[in-house]
Amino acid sequence: MIIDQITKTFINDPLTLILGVTGLIFYVAGYIQFKYPPKKINHFYGYRTKTSTRSQEVWNFSQTLSAKKIQQLGIYLFFGGIFAYLINIDPFFGMWTGISLVTVLPILFIFKIEKELKTRFPKT
Repeated sequence: MIIDQITKTFINDPLTLILGVTGLIFYVAGYIQFKYPPKKINHFYGYRTKTSTRSQEVWNFSQTLSAKKIQQLGIYLFFGGIFAYLINIDPFFGMWTGISLVTVLPILFIFKIEKELKTRFPKT
């Protein structure tokens, strides 16, 4: 009975659903990338930017860093979803808040990763 009520509330709360599910997906994707990083620079798998493909050394570091950051983002989103469950937000506002967070936060994390790469490898 309590589980049914929690499940119905979870499914009817878009912010909790968006943040919780996206957080889990990000965490799993980061874990897979950390556990099975691409060995060589490629255009199909891994964290691929102009900075990360400068050299093999930068590539290797960027794969580890980005995997950890994606996992970190996944944890933040997941616990944000739990927090959203605890507060009562209008479903329409919650939906757009969730979509906005899932769009903006990964972009901010990319900027953070790029800044770290440029700091650590200034002229590579």
